[in-house]
Amino acid sequence: MTEQQKYRVVDYHDDFEIREYAPCVIAEVTMAGEASKVGNKAFGPLVGYISQNKIAMTSPVIQEKGDASGEWNVAFVLPEGQELKQLPTPRDSRVSLRHVPEQLCIAATWSGSWKYSEVEKRIEVLSRKLVELGFHSAGEPRWARYDPPWKPWFARRNEVIIPIAT
Repeated sequence: MTEQQKYRVVDYHDDFEIREYAPCVIAEVTMAGEASKVGNKAFGPLVGYISQNKIAMTSPVIQEKGDASGEWNVAFVLPEGQELKQLPTPRDSRVSLRHVPEQLCIAATWSGSWKYSEVEKRIEVLSRKLVELGFHSAGEPRWARYDPPWKPWFARRNEVIIPIAT
């Protein structure tokens, strides 16, 4: 079984959860392209990094908007216990490593398609829920994909995760 990013559910609702994510290290690639296609392009360099360094694959694969228009950050969460200073420097200049501190987030899960239009719909709904609860966003929404591409589309676990300002 693939290790999953660690979090604790703080508050459960019918259609979303408030979660506390543990600090982690991610390997990340920033690429331009269509939201639904850039993950496939970024996957190769990320798999290259973990394969070259004998680091286990984890889930989910995370994607969020980058700093520039049309850019996307695609990341693997590295296994629990990895420390940034102890990890090998990526040989591929497209791959960077980053420490992500503990975060409080609102998250919604669904099964189905990886079309970005589905992600956008869920971001809109979750953003409204965030405001209804009296919270504010502390960053870009993330799209988390837990399953490999060969898993039937209707059985895939997807999430939208939005950091909450505390």
